[in-house]
Amino acid sequence: MTTSSAAPADDTPVLHDAPLPPMFYVVSRRKLAILYLATFTLYTFYWFYKHWDLYKGRHPRASMFGTTIWPVQRAIFPMFFTHALFARVKAHGRHVPRVARWHSGWHATVAVAWMVLSEVIDRLVGGTAGDVVSIACIFPLLFLLLHAQRMVNLACGDPDGRANDRLTGANKLWIGLGALAWLVAIAGLVMPEAGMGG
Repeated sequence: MTTSSAAPADDTPVLHDAPLPPMFYVVSRRKLAILYLATFTLYTFYWFYKHWDLYKGRHPRASMFGTTIWPVQRAIFPMFFTHALFARVKAHGRHVPRVARWHSGWHATVAVAWMVLSEVIDRLVGGTAGDVVSIACIFPLLFLLLHAQRMVNLACGDPDGRANDRLTGANKLWIGLGALAWLVAIAGLVMPEAGMGG
């Protein structure tokens, strides 16, 4: 008589570790551009927030200068933390040749300089000219963010951001509200002011 060496069946469920979320915010550049433009750049704050929120989630004890990472703070004041964010993205994606070659420091410097310049121009230039300049200023920063997002997606193993390419219902609501805001802004530029003088 032979005996089986197999272990008796065990009905205990096998627990599998849930997949970790990405280190940074993965989103397709198409979706990023649509929401950035539709919200008059307000999406930028969410963009920075999500990057730091995900990073903090993967590094709960991560800190800088003795203080815990606060994603909201870093989203409200992105110019102070852009260099740190881009450096972390490059470090995370150092195994990807294109990310490893990325001049993240220069990229961050140009992005921060443009953020500051846009704020200065917005405050110094008034009237219709100021409105035109403010609208024009949003496009260079979009280009810089799109390139940074490309590096993020590569570093996170999703080059095209396919995991976050679909526009959700909330996204479409913001796009609709943004479209109305764009109509109001354009109307203010092309329609002469009424009731002034005479």
